[in-house]
Amino acid sequence: MDVAYTSIMNILFLIISLVGGVIIFGLPIWNLARLRGLKHPLWIITPPVFFISFFALARVFEQQEMVGLFKFFSGASFYWLILGLALFVFSLVLFLVQKIFKISNTKIFWITIGITLVFGLTAIINGQRIVIKEISLEAENISRTYQFVQISDIQHGITNTKYTQRIIDNIQQIDPEFVVITGDFIDEFYVEPKDINLFNQLSMPIYLITGNHEYYLPAGTIERVISESQIQLIDTMKINYDELDIIGINELETIDGTLDTIGGIDETRYTIVLDHQPITEEVYRASDRGADLMLSGHTHNGQIWPMGLLVALRYPFVNGLYSVNDMFLYVTQGTGTVGPLMRFGTVNEITLITLEPI
Repeated sequence: MDVAYTSIMNILFLIISLVGGVIIFGLPIWNLARLRGLKHPLWIITPPVFFISFFALARVFEQQEMVGLFKFFSGASFYWLILGLALFVFSLVLFLVQKIFKISNTKIFWITIGITLVFGLTAIINGQRIVIKEISLEAENISRTYQFVQISDIQHGITNTKYTQRIIDNIQQIDPEFVVITGDFIDEFYVEPKDINLFNQLSMPIYLITGNHEYYLPAGTIERVISESQIQLIDTMKINYDELDIIGINELETIDGTLDTIGGIDETRYTIVLDHQPITEEVYRASDRGADLMLSGHTHNGQIWPMGLLVALRYPFVNGLYSVNDMFLYVTQGTGTVGPLMRFGTVNEITLITLEPI
C-alpha cells in the first residue's frame, strides 16, 4: 500500500509540475513566439520539459556529489525559475496593455524582453548589496548598553566565500559584543569547515541555531562544518551573557518544549529567544512565557517582490520589528538568499541591535 501510494503521489506531482510548468514557463515563451508570428505547440511544451529536466538533473548530481555539475544545473534552474516567473507576470500584464492600447506585436515583444532583462539585471545588482539595519530597544532589567548583531539565512553553498568575507568585514567594522545567527547557515552538501573558518576572524562570541535548511542535509552536517570554528551551536540551550539570557530553539522543537527542557525563563533577566521561523503560535508562546525579545529569519521578506505578499499569508510577522504583548519580535530579511544572489524590493541585511537601560 505504501509503495502504491508513493507511486501515485509521484505521478500526481509530475502531472501538477507539468501543468504548472506549462502555465508558468510555457505560455510566456509561446506568447513571445506568437508575437513574432512563430506559433507552434512545441513553444509551450518544450520550456517546462527542459526546466523539470534541469531540476531533476541537479538532484541526480547532488546525490552523486558531483559538485560542478550540480552547481551548474541547480544555478540554471534557480535563475530560470526567477526570470521565468517574472516573464510570466510581465507577459500577462503586457498582454492586457496590448489589448487596451492596441500596441503592435513587435513593440510588445521587445518591451516584454526589455522589462524582463532590466528586472533580472536589477535583481542581480541589488542581490550583491548588504545593508546594515539598526534597531534600538529599551529594557528595565539591564544596567548598561548592549550592542550585538543578528545575521540569518546566509545559505552557505549558495553564497560563496567572497560574499561571506564581505559579511565578516561589515561585522568587524561594527564590532559588536556578540553575534547571533538565526538559522539556515548552510544550504549545500559540499560546504566544508574551511568555508566556515572565515568566521574565526571575528573575536566576539558567535551563537548559532539551526533552520530548516540544516535538516535538508545529512544528520550531523552542521556540527561537522562548524567544528573548526568558534561558532557555538546553542539549539535547546540557554547561554548567560552578563545580564542577558540567550535561548536557542532547535528548528525541530517548539518554544514550550525547549523552555521546559532548559528550566524556563528567568524574568529577572533580559531574555533573547532565537527561533528561525516566526510562526505566529510560537511567537505568542514566547511572549506568554516571558521572553523580552525574539529574533527570527526564514521569510527573506519574499526576496523577490511581490513574493513577500504571498509569504505574509503564511507568516503574518514577515519582516521588521513587532510588539507582541510585552515582547519585541524582530524578523530579518536575511543576510543571504535562496538560490542565486538576486533580490527585488528587498535587501540582504545585517541587523545591529542596541539594548538601552531605562
